[in-house]
Amino acid sequence: MFESVIRSPYKGLFVIAFLIVASIPFQKRVEGMRGKFRVVEEGLYFSSASLKRFSLGYEELLADIYWLRAIQYFGGRSVEERDPELLYHYFDIITDLDPKFVNAYRYGGTFLAEPPPLGLGDIERGIKLFDKGRKNNPENFRLPLEEAFIYYLYVKDYKRAAELFKEASEKPGLSEFRRASLRGMAASSLSKGGSRELARRIWEEIYRTTTIEGRKEFALRNLKELDAMDMEDLLTWALRRYIEIYGHAPSALSELKSKGLVKEIPKEPFGRGFVIVSGLNKVRSETLLEQELKYNTAYLSGVSRRFKRSFGRYPRDLEELKDFTRENGWDFPEHPLGKEYSYNPETGTVGE
Repeated sequence: MFESVIRSPYKGLFVIAFLIVASIPFQKRVEGMRGKFRVVEEGLYFSSASLKRFSLGYEELLADIYWLRAIQYFGGRSVEERDPELLYHYFDIITDLDPKFVNAYRYGGTFLAEPPPLGLGDIERGIKLFDKGRKNNPENFRLPLEEAFIYYLYVKDYKRAAELFKEASEKPGLSEFRRASLRGMAASSLSKGGSRELARRIWEEIYRTTTIEGRKEFALRNLKELDAMDMEDLLTWALRRYIEIYGHAPSALSELKSKGLVKEIPKEPFGRGFVIVSGLNKVRSETLLEQELKYNTAYLSGVSRRFKRSFGRYPRDLEELKDFTRENGWDFPEHPLGKEYSYNPETGTVGE
């Protein structure tokens, strides 16, 4: 990137100084804004074409400046304060200036697509950035691989994930072991869909290869969740076998051990315990149960707010909320304890 600058140091220093000074007004404008950003309407930035014209051929240097601005700006704000439109705009400019800046596609696309608290949950813009990266870097295997993770883990489009795993496996420079592993991911995605086994392999790959500490912790948490699900399945099997033999549910999980149906009642990977959900004849991890309830109520409250934007009021009751959800082709998640959610029609809030 810096060869031409080294050959002509005075010219290089002048261009670097010019680009940094030119970027200051934009940064001040960004720092002076709060809440929702109206990027396009307010003309916050020059177009990529304009930036290229005054970069004097040093597009990669200007891309580096925007990269540092993006890290500085978004790194210092909570998820709620980060605007996915503005972030996408940053990375779109960076990758227009330097189409071979692979890490800009990878980190930008992943951060946009991954759900909070690690990312912004804007899957559409994240995928758009990955698609742009794949087009501009056709020999890079990490871009289709990491886009496949997005499709598999969050979109649940296993066919498209398999296509991207296969695309990654065909890139040059891979070891035979890595190539075979990616082909295996493609085959598993097609044949097993959302299998826990493949999800585990994906999170292990992310944990092993990422250099971002927060993402490593996120991957580890997901691996622990998969372990907790395996434990739930084992204990649920033992619970139902107990009911089949004795005609009633046990009063405590310890009875599964005393009757020889399991060797031990394990602690879940997060350090908490398991509980019997009597209405569903299931055993659930306390952590996963709490997490699912929190997600479901937040999601349904969001649907209720969307109803109000459409009709000027909140749904009258849960039934109207259910109808609206299903009419739009969205899932209405069942209560993980087999109960009905609470609902406040005055605030549109769904509770446990």
